[in-house]
Amino acid sequence: MGVFSLYRGRKVAKLAGIEALRKGPLKQRIDIVQLALDNGESGVGLKVVAKGLLSYQALPVSLNKEQARELAHQILQAVDDD
Repeated sequence: MGVFSLYRGRKVAKLAGIEALRKGPLKQRIDIVQLALDNGESGVGLKVVAKGLLSYQALPVSLNKEQARELAHQILQAVDDD
């Protein structure tokens, strides 16, 4: 599954794997990894993984610090908006 680990930059450490809410036999999770980007900065890698009975899909996404902070801000804003 090495093809699905392609991030921009070098993977430093896996930080977490968060399981998504399930619906039927499909399992989904988001893996979060720390990255060392090519320009020397640190970043975040997200890999959205979906597993089914006979299928596997993964989408790696690389974010720099500013993008990761904006994503975190938008997520917090979505769950705190009551």
